[in-house]
Amino acid sequence: MKKLNFPVVVILRLAICSLLIASATQSASANESRSSHQGGVIFATTTADGGRLVINRSPALGSYVSVSVRIDGKLAGLLTRGRTFETNLTPGNHRVTADAGDGRTPWYGTLSVRAGQTYAYTASLSANQLVLTPATASR
Repeated sequence: MKKLNFPVVVILRLAICSLLIASATQSASANESRSSHQGGVIFATTTADGGRLVINRSPALGSYVSVSVRIDGKLAGLLTRGRTFETNLTPGNHRVTADAGDGRTPWYGTLSVRAGQTYAYTASLSANQLVLTPATASR
């Protein structure tokens, strides 16, 4: 049996370590992106299939402030001037994040969605923090 010289052994070890680290990183990323809902489904087709989330934008946010809305870590939409964010969500708990950027503190919350219910909020600023305040649904 032929002996491998020192540089070849080092290169092989580094290659194996790199593959193991890359595999572990991919596995961790996949676990983080999985939803806690069956089949990873977050969005419902209709309000009858789940609940409705409505976020109105306060005019006091300013003309050039956009709010990104994430649900269970996935970008769900962007709330811009004169617009309302609306989506249907599957029943169960969902992590909602609203972020206005520019160093402002984002808003985080857990929404326990029930089929047929509407959850309405108004996005506004309080000091240097974005807040979502529960509002009465107009529909």
